[in-house]
Amino acid sequence: MSTQRLRPIEQYFPTQPWLEAYRDAINADDDYADESAGWGVEFDGSFVFQIENVPLETNTVGDLPPEIVAAVEEMLAERSEAEIESLLADAPTDVRESVDSRSGPLEERVTEEILTTTMAALPDRLWPELRAELPDLLAALIAQLEENVADGDTVYAYLDLYDGECRGVETVTEIDDLEYGFRLVGDYERWKTLVRGEGDVIDMLMAGDFEIDGHMQKILQYSDAAARLGEISGNVDSRFLF
Repeated sequence: MSTQRLRPIEQYFPTQPWLEAYRDAINADDDYADESAGWGVEFDGSFVFQIENVPLETNTVGDLPPEIVAAVEEMLAERSEAEIESLLADAPTDVRESVDSRSGPLEERVTEEILTTTMAALPDRLWPELRAELPDLLAALIAQLEENVADGDTVYAYLDLYDGECRGVETVTEIDDLEYGFRLVGDYERWKTLVRGEGDVIDMLMAGDFEIDGHMQKILQYSDAAARLGEISGNVDSRFLF
């Protein structure tokens, strides 16, 4: 049995549960409350974090954190060949043909098929019987992909920031009709740096790592609060899907 431990879904970035854990951390931080007092008062202080180029088209199930990969391997290793054959009975034709084209024991072929499937293709290549057998965490992550990813590779995270607190968070797939005061746009890899607490958002804005849609002077006025948001994210226990 693997010693890898599956984590709670709220530790995996970028998911809605992670965003909720981040909200709770913001609201528990006294320094942020002091530094952001007045933010959003008489102006819209809400933010959209636009996380672009999440590598779902290129990264596979096998590229997920090792504890998830190990859980998939164990799920299949615990089943007999007859059980796996039964599981494959209702598989899509192209999946079954791909499994049959591989060499080796059936368990290894099915494992390889799953682990080499890209995350973008995974929801469409699953069938109900297999989905029901997946580790709960992977099933939950797939649901997050189906519900929260826009345009194939973008996650929009909305934060309602007002006068020292975060009043609510939500992942959305459409922002055209969403009212917000600021939008911070960056590549997934840049967001990982920020979420780890390894970068200052103001410095990264100045370096062109991020773009801001909103009143930059307000951001600079509350630069300590903006920096504190990055520090708080670095203190959240986070795992990155890729």
